[in-house]
Amino acid sequence: MVHFTTDPTQIASVYASAASVFESATSVLATATAEVSTRSLAGVAQAAQVTMSYYSIAELAATATDPGVASSASAELVVASSALANYIQHNENYGGNAPSLGGNAALLAVMSLFLGFLVVVGIIYRNWWFLVTFSCGIILEILGYVGRIWSSKNIDSFNGYVVQLVCLTLAPCFIMAGIYYTIAELSVIMGEQYSLLKPMQYSLMFVLFDLISIILQGAGGAIASSSLSEYESVQGGANVMIGGLAFQVFSIGLFQMFWYYFLFRCYKTYKQYGDSRFDARFSRVRHGKLFVPYLFAISLSVLLVFVRSIYRLIELAEGFSSHLATTEIYFFILEALMMSLAILIMLVIYPGFVYGRNLNIPVDKRLSTTFSFKRPQPYYGEYAQPESKAENI
Repeated sequence: MVHFTTDPTQIASVYASAASVFESATSVLATATAEVSTRSLAGVAQAAQVTMSYYSIAELAATATDPGVASSASAELVVASSALANYIQHNENYGGNAPSLGGNAALLAVMSLFLGFLVVVGIIYRNWWFLVTFSCGIILEILGYVGRIWSSKNIDSFNGYVVQLVCLTLAPCFIMAGIYYTIAELSVIMGEQYSLLKPMQYSLMFVLFDLISIILQGAGGAIASSSLSEYESVQGGANVMIGGLAFQVFSIGLFQMFWYYFLFRCYKTYKQYGDSRFDARFSRVRHGKLFVPYLFAISLSVLLVFVRSIYRLIELAEGFSSHLATTEIYFFILEALMMSLAILIMLVIYPGFVYGRNLNIPVDKRLSTTFSFKRPQPYYGEYAQPESKAENI
């Protein structure tokens, strides 16, 4: 790690420490044969050399008695300071800005509370798909903040940096997987005729998209972490991660198109016919106080994750050392806040609260019907007489 201080009393000790590290690294480097070891030692030696260069000039500027020498040293110190800052920004984790311990610890506590609440209500209401996917997403969020807390204590920690990078990047994929299944359930509750796709087609298509995104982002994270450990450019891994995030942004955008089309058709039918044109088996659910807020909750949660994914895409496109990537306030607002609110909203209006504990929503998972173009006849109730073509509105 590059050390930076403006305290005149510490200049000599920092220089001596850097000189010792440089001497040790160069002596071992002279006999190193492994390529990875050579790169690692060269990186350590370069960091020590940059530090020594800056502080040798800083010491001269601080102790010079001749005005000409002091003036010249001050001018050189400006150049050396710029070189040191540039090295830190492009070679240190987080651009040399250690994550906030307090902020990330608070987020860790919040996510832990979310997980505890989710497990309790998930078991009570038995929404197994939602419970498993959201639990995976929140656990990854927790691990991500553990990594950032780790980095706040030791910014040089390779493991801490990689853990937070990979876990926080992948977590939204699992959160969205939980939300994707809700449109399958809602298309049954309202009636399949109002949806462009059959219920399980939503889950299969968008979970597959999620899987592709996870594979790309995970592979990119692995490539980047491998390059980072060998003091090579991480751009190759970053490009793969960018591809994964871009695909995630595309899939969430596509999901919103299907979602809002479904809501529009349902709204249009309701305005014309009231509740009589929707599946009669779930009339109690639709008349519940939480049903309409639940639709808004899904819409808002998806939008928040969408905003977060766009932020991450831009951040990675600009590079790990960009201003956006190394300024934590952007992370807190566009990553942490977006994900915390998205999860909180779906927990406050939890699917089980809307459906009830013992409701069976028959989402047909058979592949033969999932990939069939034939749709079941809408059920309006035992005595209802639907008007012709009403279901095709």
